[in-house]
Amino acid sequence: MITLVPLVVVSCSRGENGSETGGKRSEKENAAKLPAGAMSLSAVLKTIEGAGYSPVTDVEFEKDHWQIKAFRDGQLLQLKVGLLAGEILPNPAPKLEKPLSAIVKGLENQGYGPILEVERDGGGPEAPSAWDVEAFKGSSEVKVSVEPASGKITTK
Repeated sequence: MITLVPLVVVSCSRGENGSETGGKRSEKENAAKLPAGAMSLSAVLKTIEGAGYSPVTDVEFEKDHWQIKAFRDGQLLQLKVGLLAGEILPNPAPKLEKPLSAIVKGLENQGYGPILEVERDGGGPEAPSAWDVEAFKGSSEVKVSVEPASGKITTK
């Protein structure tokens, strides 16, 4: 409920300025609508907690599911949860072309290190996903993107 209050305020304030935007709703506002029959977030959380996932540490609405981070048996898990029934959806691991250990080893061989962070970006329609890497090269901290199939650095 705490997070909904700012959304209502923002929505109301945008409504007052509708003449500036022609009264159109933003893409994000339209995308944030739950489908008819969707469970309330409190009911979803009660279902997840009742299944032994506690504490819940993060909840984010995606276009067709809830993304929830919660602990179970001492492990932090990222769950994909259905909007209508609150069920945990299959969340298959991505198919990676080259193991991450080989990507990191290639960077180390090119003089990158220590490596501070490695994260897979989501990619998009225009660009395939890549590994985003923060590391040191010599005495400078750098950020690079690495092609997952070849391990080739694509941006610096």
